[in-house]
Amino acid sequence: MSAIQMPEIWGDGKLLTFSGLDGATSWSNTLVGGATSDPLGIVLHLRPDVQVIFGGKLQEQSGLVLGDAVDASVTTSDGSGDLRFAFRDCWTIVGEVTGNLTVRLDGLSEAEAGFVTLLSEQTLDGTRWCIALSADSAEGAAQRAADAIGADLDALIEARSSFARSVEPAGDERTYRKCAEVLKLNARAPEGRIGRRWTTPDVWPHRHMWLWDSAFHAIGWRELDGEMAQDTVLAVIELQEADGKIHLCDAPQRQNQRHTQPPVLAWSAWRVFEATRDEQFLRACYGPLGRFMDWLFANRDVNGNGLLEWLKEFHVERCRCGESGWDNSPRFDREIIDDHVDINAMVVREMQFLAQMAEVLGERSDWQQRADDLAGLVNERLWHEEIGLYFDRGPGEDPSEWMTMKSGACLLPMIAGIPSEEQARRMVEQHLTNESEFWGATPVPTVAFDEPQYDDDMWRGPTWMNINFLIWEGLRRYGFDDVATELRKRSMEAIEHWYTGVGAPLGGIFEYYDPARETHPFWLHRKGGQCGVGGISVIRDYGWTAATYIGWAKGK
Repeated sequence: MSAIQMPEIWGDGKLLTFSGLDGATSWSNTLVGGATSDPLGIVLHLRPDVQVIFGGKLQEQSGLVLGDAVDASVTTSDGSGDLRFAFRDCWTIVGEVTGNLTVRLDGLSEAEAGFVTLLSEQTLDGTRWCIALSADSAEGAAQRAADAIGADLDALIEARSSFARSVEPAGDERTYRKCAEVLKLNARAPEGRIGRRWTTPDVWPHRHMWLWDSAFHAIGWRELDGEMAQDTVLAVIELQEADGKIHLCDAPQRQNQRHTQPPVLAWSAWRVFEATRDEQFLRACYGPLGRFMDWLFANRDVNGNGLLEWLKEFHVERCRCGESGWDNSPRFDREIIDDHVDINAMVVREMQFLAQMAEVLGERSDWQQRADDLAGLVNERLWHEEIGLYFDRGPGEDPSEWMTMKSGACLLPMIAGIPSEEQARRMVEQHLTNESEFWGATPVPTVAFDEPQYDDDMWRGPTWMNINFLIWEGLRRYGFDDVATELRKRSMEAIEHWYTGVGAPLGGIFEYYDPARETHPFWLHRKGGQCGVGGISVIRDYGWTAATYIGWAKGK
């Protein structure tokens, strides 16, 4: 393996878990953790957390470090030695330590100790150990540990690292391999209501299967494994309700959801089809996604004007529109039912792809006409001629109905070919590439720099790579190839920078980024809180950031 630049350092928060590509996984009861460097160890995300400690503060390291297998030599503040381990399955980790390294669990009370067990045995070279988890009893955990501790560790490490060795990287090799590993670790096995392999944005804390996250994950998987890309899309579609609704998120155990999420599955399915040319897959997507469009028109046009709206929740302070995916965006701060730019642009594009699917499958349809009709309404109602952008707007004619705060959503009609060439040029030249609005070191901020609502909190300013990917596609659709290339370049460089460069050992593939590329993602706010100051940190090893990097790196 010395000829391959493997993807990781032992960085704080690094995702450690078992992949559904390698065997059964458990949605409700699985070993998942994050690496720690001071002390060298693992925080196991149980209830409450339990820490595995191997030594003092990490100072040096070399060797293989993956999210499901480690074979490394390390030096800590109180000694050095070899740290080797691998996930045997989703409930057990088998490992060994040598030299001055030890292994112990911290954070267990007697009542909790029955569910996770550490078994260790002295060897000639050091300590052999196994951590096992059981949902049922202390005896169950102990039995699992006893059964696993004698496993062939060399063979386990070889098996877990085979995926990383098989990857053919593009872009920055180390970042690409890391992104592929992130997709692998967040892949789940069939379980319960989900009858095929599926994906989650992050095994902890989200762990559910999310609609639009899954669509973006498939964009990365199509470059790695076409069958997995197909499973990623179909797993979501196959849990569709009888009336056509597709839930915001789902899980092996039934979830009751009022909400859906951004409609991007037809786009994702078509992109996967471009790689696999599997018409059976396309047919499995076509009917359900058509019914989903019909459900949206029946349930997301409450003012009856033909344009669609997200379901907003005015009583919620920091996530008024989780259905949009832009949870806490200031677009939703006012208590008014708007027609929203992004849902309409996405639905136009979904119907365009359904029309293409119908043509391939030999089906008669009116999807293209319906797409054209909705695009006309978007231009009629949501284009602001004076400013030169599309905006959310209430149903009335009063100027106060406009929500003229500049956001990344204003640019999304380009993905569906809605603007004229002149409108698109105004959007790009006056706004997107304007350094005082959107064109930062890491474009595109979700709220323009010059807006008073701009902040570093989640969807109130930071850059999200899935939105950048959509804007990139829109730019290419209109022939703005130079701008698209620069957006792709800056986006990839930001992902690389905060993974391999500044901030180690805090590097990762992050949920979102500072558009100015000044603040480490770790210190950005998330729904009012900040990491280390009472808030949930920006999530590391995040699925769609990894997927979009891979999609960009392959240049498709």
